[in-house]
Amino acid sequence: MIFYEINLLISSNLGEADVTSFVEKLEGDLQTHGKIVSESKPERKKLSYPIKNQNEAWLYYFNLFIEEDKDKKAVLDTVEKLLKEDSNILRSLFIKKDSKPKRVKAERSPKKEIVEETEELPKKESKIDLEKIDENLNEILGE
Repeated sequence: MIFYEINLLISSNLGEADVTSFVEKLEGDLQTHGKIVSESKPERKKLSYPIKNQNEAWLYYFNLFIEEDKDKKAVLDTVEKLLKEDSNILRSLFIKKDSKPKRVKAERSPKKEIVEETEELPKKESKIDLEKIDENLNEILGE
């Protein structure tokens, strides 16, 4: 099932009570287009750069499930038009999400070492003849 996360920046000119009533009215308007789930509480945030001469805004987001029998593009266009017409909304962002859980990679089991306890492999021992090394060094150095 596909749903859309809608993020809104609402004007900081509204007080906390005004923002709450504005959000409730907005949710009522959008209920005709789909089901609203997991709404957040509006939070006042400082903006990185001014938007419409405002340095702060209320951040609010919610998830919108569009009914299967409705045309998704038409519903999204209508919702976007509603949001753009309202002067209290500075910006909006629609994010398409999938409700299927993401696949988790299976953990790999460590490789099992095949070692028989009774048999040990013989170790290769290297024999170094120090006298031969001294002779070779003397030849190289010209002594």
